[in-house]
Amino acid sequence: MKKLVFTLTLFLAALTGRAQENVTFRITDGIANDGLKTRIERNVSSLLSEINRACSAKRDLQLIGFGITENASHSLSLLWNNLHFSCEDQQIYERCYTTVNGYQFRNIPIHIEPVIEGYDGELERELTISISKEGDITGARMAMASHVYTNIIKQGDAVDMARREEILKFVEDFRSHYDEKDIQALNQVFSDEALIITGSVIMKRDYSGDQPQMRPEIVYRTQNKQEYLSRLAKTFRNNKYIKVTFDDPEVVRSKKNPNFFGVTLHQHWKSDNYEDDGYVFLLWEFHENGEPPIIHVRTWQPDRMGGAPTPKDKIINILDFEIPAKKRS
Repeated sequence: MKKLVFTLTLFLAALTGRAQENVTFRITDGIANDGLKTRIERNVSSLLSEINRACSAKRDLQLIGFGITENASHSLSLLWNNLHFSCEDQQIYERCYTTVNGYQFRNIPIHIEPVIEGYDGELERELTISISKEGDITGARMAMASHVYTNIIKQGDAVDMARREEILKFVEDFRSHYDEKDIQALNQVFSDEALIITGSVIMKRDYSGDQPQMRPEIVYRTQNKQEYLSRLAKTFRNNKYIKVTFDDPEVVRSKKNPNFFGVTLHQHWKSDNYEDDGYVFLLWEFHENGEPPIIHVRTWQPDRMGGAPTPKDKIINILDFEIPAKKRS
């Protein structure tokens, strides 16, 4: 009898653990098609439940048996190599947001369980899940801070609100490519003729006054796409983890060509052997035919010069580049 009771206890414990791993995802608003709604709920529930099971068992993700694209599975598996996480809520209710290419869910709470020593980031984060128009999962990313999202969205008017939401998604994806060390994804997002500019501060002797003085000055180094990606791949190999965060976003649409947007962000980069803060500028081109947008220019410059904050008029922006006029159709 004691043996039977002990066996039943273990069985019930296993059932309880499995119940805690299962997540039920429900859409509160945003989709009228009941069939599509049911398909999305099933796919997201399956993804979050598998994340919990893999985290509990300390194993790799098994992203099969439900609707998820190959690219989404690849990116999520890369992220999993550096960070495990779990969804502690067994029932999640979220509003569905419509995007240019499908749908998106934000604010899904997760708890980080690092697998690499030295991680000192936040343990409570949020997940953003992107969905195709057919209901398949196309991406699952660590969400940017809510105030960053709000700042990007509120900088637009009603005419280009959808475009700004698209910008937010791709900026969020772009940041995640560094966390995931995904050179393949970065190769796709940069134009083949992309210009990469990196600024650094040097102290230069100034003879304009009565007494020569050392003054800070930013000098810039340019790289092409292949040079940049080659150096970046080496950085990825030499670091166990990389964490990139963005803040203080500013989005400016080109007056000469409405398909071009300049996005300026304050970036914090942290890896196991290096850390810095600076301003990143990205010149995005969005296509009207539905093709993914591409980056023509990426710049980085330090956020301080000689111990003082970099002046706002020294921060690179869209006005520093010649934007091609929109082609007539």
